[in-house]
This record gives sequence, structure tokens and C-alpha cells, in this order.
Amino acid sequence: MSLKKKWVLTREAFNRLLASLDADCEQAGQKYERIRLKLIHYFAWRGTTFPEAEADETINRVAQKIEAGEEIKNLNAYFYGVARLVLAESLRIREKEQEAIKRAPLAEVPYKDDDSDSARRRACLAHCLRRLPEESRDLIIEYYQDEQGKKIKRRKDLASRLDIPVNALRIRAHRIRTGLEMCVKECLGKHA
Repeated sequence: MSLKKKWVLTREAFNRLLASLDADCEQAGQKYERIRLKLIHYFAWRGTTFPEAEADETINRVAQKIEAGEEIKNLNAYFYGVARLVLAESLRIREKEQEAIKRAPLAEVPYKDDDSDSARRRACLAHCLRRLPEESRDLIIEYYQDEQGKKIKRRKDLASRLDIPVNALRIRAHRIRTGLEMCVKECLGKHA
């Protein structure tokens, strides 16, 4: 685990990024949205698991360079150069995860219900959870723990630990859950 502190996009860095896109705030906002959408498509077309997160990571890295004072002549080309690096990192991480999944034994969870359909769904969920990056897996498991009152406090604590607003945590959990649902459906389809 790295002791290096992860860079966080600040309001000032974001404003500098927008200013480098266009002097007019409205135009800068529209260009930003177009770039983000194109980056999401770029990552989605290449089969990444979380294209929105990778697009945001790309934007954050470009904003970090701009904030550090780096002069960028062709911003669009620079975005795609950074996106290629983020994609390569993502693919390396996915390869490592898939190797770890292949080596990891399937954890057996005892259930009283012997319904074979339920057992298949649980096995697919376990498989899909193992495919998630460790950070995402831990987040989604913790997000859905506890009962009503405790769940709310746990989510607030989790958001605080991640240093993000609770709403951002909800969005992140929703994205992970959506990916899990698609993975489980695909898994069940293969075993049907």
C-alpha cells in the first residue's frame, strides 16, 4: 500500500481546467461535458468495468497537470494520451484481479435454504463480488450492512472515511450495484 497521498480535485484546480478549455464559462462547461462523455465512451468501448470512474480519473490527472503549471498545447490530444495511460493501468489491474480470482477458492456460505435456484444466484453473486476491485467490494459490502438506524450511521461514517459527500457515496454504491446486477444476470444466463 502506498503512503503517497492521492491527489484530490479542488475547486481551484477544476476552475483552472475549465479556464483552459474556454475563456467563456458557459462554453467551458459545455466542452467539459463533451470531453467527459467522449472519455466515458472511450473507456466503455474498450470494455472497462467502470468507464465513468476512469473518465473522471483521466480528467483529474489532466487537471492536476494544469494546476502544477504544465503548459498543454493541444488539450484534446492530451486528454486522450492520459486516457490511454489510465486504460493501460485499468487493464493491468483487471488482469491481476482475474489471476487472483482464478487462484482464490470459492467461499462456501452455509444457508438453510436448499433451493438450487437460490444457490445458483448466491454462487453467481459470490463470483461477481470476487471480480470487483477490492476497494469496490469492501465499499458495497459495508454499504449494505446493518439494519435501518445503524445503516444510516454506517453510511455517513463510510462517506466521511472516503472524504466524499453521502450523495456521492450513494452514486458510487449504485454504480457498483448496477455492475453487480449485470454480472449476476450474465452468470445466471450462462448457467441456465
